[in-house]
Parts: sequence; C-alpha cells; structure tokens
Amino acid sequence: MKVIIYKRVSTDDQADRGFSLQHQEDVMRRYCEINNFSIVDVYTEDYSAKTFDRPEWQKIIQYIKKNKGAVDSILCLRWDRFSRNAYESLTVIKQLHKLGVTVNTVEQQLDLTNPDSKMLLNLYLTLPEIENDKNSIRTTEGSRRARLEGCWTGTAPMGYVNFRDGNKSTLRPDVNASLIVESFERMASSSYSAEEVRRWLKDQGIKIAKQTFLNIIRNPAYIGKVLVKPWKKEPSQLVLGIHPPLITEELFYKANDVLAGRKRNMKFHEDKTDLYPLKGLLKCPVHGTSLTAYGAKGRKKVFHYYLCCKCDKSQRHPIGEVHHSVEQILSRISVSAQSLNLYKRILEKIFEKGDHQRRDQMDKLRSEIVRQEQRKSNLQDRFLDGDIQPQDYHDLKVRVEKELVLLKSKLNDLEEQGSPYKTYLNKTVPMLEDLPSFYRKSDGVTKKKILSCIFSEKLVLEKGRVAATPFTTPVQILFNANKVLQESKNKKEVENDLLSIMAPPSGLEPETL
Repeated sequence: MKVIIYKRVSTDDQADRGFSLQHQEDVMRRYCEINNFSIVDVYTEDYSAKTFDRPEWQKIIQYIKKNKGAVDSILCLRWDRFSRNAYESLTVIKQLHKLGVTVNTVEQQLDLTNPDSKMLLNLYLTLPEIENDKNSIRTTEGSRRARLEGCWTGTAPMGYVNFRDGNKSTLRPDVNASLIVESFERMASSSYSAEEVRRWLKDQGIKIAKQTFLNIIRNPAYIGKVLVKPWKKEPSQLVLGIHPPLITEELFYKANDVLAGRKRNMKFHEDKTDLYPLKGLLKCPVHGTSLTAYGAKGRKKVFHYYLCCKCDKSQRHPIGEVHHSVEQILSRISVSAQSLNLYKRILEKIFEKGDHQRRDQMDKLRSEIVRQEQRKSNLQDRFLDGDIQPQDYHDLKVRVEKELVLLKSKLNDLEEQGSPYKTYLNKTVPMLEDLPSFYRKSDGVTKKKILSCIFSEKLVLEKGRVAATPFTTPVQILFNANKVLQESKNKKEVENDLLSIMAPPSGLEPETL
C-alpha cells in the first residue's frame, strides 16, 4: 500500500502531550514498516484543524488529483490530527474515496468499508470538535475577563506593540506611534480625505489597506480604552485600558466626525490662495464680473494670470504686475504712531462691548456641561434601579461622555483664547505703521483680509494696474486723524467725534487677521 504520512500540530499543541511532530512521524514510520507500507511522502502541517483550508493539506489533494493511483491511503497518528470538524471531515473522506484514497490512523484504526465503523468514526471526529469548542469558550471567557480589567488581548493595533506588564498583557507605543497621531490630526483638521491620509502614510513607509486605515481611525484603543465585545447576555463595554493613550478623546471624536461625514467643511483640493491672493477681489471694468485666475503652460514654465472669463485672452493680466501695483498703493499708506494710539483707544471701547458674545457663549457652554453631567448621573441612577438595560446604558453613557468631552474642549479653547480683540489691538494694529512689509510676509488668506479692510469695493484693473478705489471708513479715519488732531479741539473731543462715526471695521475679522 502506498501511503502519505500527514502530521500536524497547531500553536496550542504541546510536545509533552505526545503531539510533537517528531513523535508523530516516528510512530507512523514504525507502523508502515511493520505493515510493509510504502511511504510516498511526508507532509508537515502547522495549522489549525478547524477547517481543511490548510496549505499542506491542499498540496496533498493537488498531488492526489495529478497522480491518480500513486496514493492508496493518508495516514495520521489520531483522528484529531486529521480534523476537529466532524461535518467537513465526513465530506472530505467521501471526496477522497471517489479518488480511490482512504484515510486512517495508527492509534484509532477503523475499517471504513464496514458500516458499523461509521458510529466509531463519528465519535472519533466529534470528540475533538467538542474539546475544541470547550477550549474556544474558555479562551473567550478568559480574554473577556482580561479586557474587563483593561488588559489587551490579541494583536496590537498599528502604533503599539504587545507588552507584558508583570502578569498582565497590555500595549506600549512603538516607532510608528507619532505617525498614527499625525494621521488623526490630519483627519480631524477636515482638510484631508481618509484616502489622502492613507496615501500619506504610504509615503512614510506604512502600507495599509483602505479598510484597515478606517478601522484604525475608529479604534478606541488609541484613546486608552479597550472594547469588550458582547458575550451571551452581557452587552459590549468600553473600559479604561492599562495602556497609555496616543491621542485625546477630543481628537478621536473630531476625526471620526469627519470620517462619518458629520463635519462637512472639507477642502480636498489644492488651495491656491497664496498664489492668487487677489482672486475674488478684482473685477472686470467691462462686464463688472469678478476676475478668475489660472496658469498657462509655456515652453519652459507656467505663466499665471488674472482674467475675465467673458473677455478674450488679450485682456488677461500677469499676476506679477498686478501684485506689484497693489503693493505700491499700500506703500503710500503711512500711519503715524499718534494716530494709531488714538485709533487703538477708540477700538478698545468698541471691542469691549463686542466681546460679550464670547462671554455669553462661555456661559452657555458651562450651563450645557452642568446639564450633561446631570444627565450622566441620572443615567447611572436609572441603571442601578434597573430601569435601563445594560446595553442601552452603555450606548447612552458613551454618547453623553463624548458630548462632555467636546463641550469642555470648546470651553477650554474660549478661555485660553481670551478676547480676540486684545490680540488684534496689541499685535496687528501696530503693524499698520509698516503695512507693506506686513503684507509681503503674509500668506494669501491674510492678504485677502488686509485688502478687504482697506478697500471698500473690488479693485478694477486698467492696463494691468489697479485703478483708484475708495478706502473703507476706518482707513479714511486713519488718514484724517492727523488733520483732526491739529485742530483746536482737545484730545477728548477728537476721540468722541471719531467714536461717533466709527463702527467695527467692515469685513475685519481680528481673530483671523
């Protein structure tokens, strides 16, 4: 008889229980020698017997199909080495029978041609499956108990490595932790799509599939928590882990809001504001429409222009000439220190009244935080009284805690920010003494803000240069401040006169300028 020896272990098997590979092969070789069996080949498997989707087993099947008649039987030490799945085992045995191949074992021999052997065969195949199911239940229960205590069982998520702290299994950050943190920051900024962040990780040397990346962003392990899956009648839970968090809860929730589409101010296309800062601030003298901007590819480089879509290409304006024209106008704006001090005092009085909006918002946030804290306390009382099911309590508790994290973050931002007008008065207003330099060093967004504060209308181009455009009221006041101060009125009268005609600068946003 021509025989294939099939020996198998899994990671759960131990050599001292008689399941070592060498022990299996020695026993089966002696058995073949005693019975004068010819050994065709020996296949060694290091894979679970829960299914027949095993590399070496697949090789055996392929060999048998390609070499019909070359094998009479497949020999194992025991039936649990063959399989731990009774249903699939019977199916495979029938398939092999059609190919003219039988399956048998050394320690539990059966004559499968005898119908009475089917009872024993089912017993031999079912017992290992029962044992396997029991081990699986014990493993799941042990893993659940460990997770409830904050331990981490299973493979570490990206950015962490598995680590044992005494007798407890947990996680600790690895070399990729900083990249995971930056991935969350990019997602939370709402300036990148999930695919763009994934590709950025790829550029950093981390290749992951699309779904794997989405699972990373949704994984609460990065905020130091462990998800305990539901088991029998016990609901799923989110417990505090013993491993260190990589990110804050605020950052985690913001990133997931963006991922879920709840934060819609995403900008996935390239921002060219720095290249075309005047786009939207220029208008066509013929059609009155806003000028757009684009780059035209030449022989050696790209040339950039502002132009009206309704005009022909001869009416396009090189951006260099236009930008130079604007800077020339700004260079003629000269504000004395005395005028700025007067302007600053007036703005302080106006802004002091305007800051009530920030204070009101902080009061509303504090009231909402108190309300959510009370809601959380009420949930706990209702759960203890048995009015809420465990799963419902867990879901509601997570939602309330998320809301509290975001509310406290908003309040903290407002408290740290202080009055936005103080920053404007102390830093931005003094820069008006050297406006051209400040303008040149600014980015495209800031340049737009500056020009919207200075000019009351969109700029009109004539032969590539900016034509005369009316200034805004605040700028006109600054121009006339010296003249007013030279009159016979005292400073208090001057301040009252200017305060009566001055309003918060049109289009001015001190917190962003």
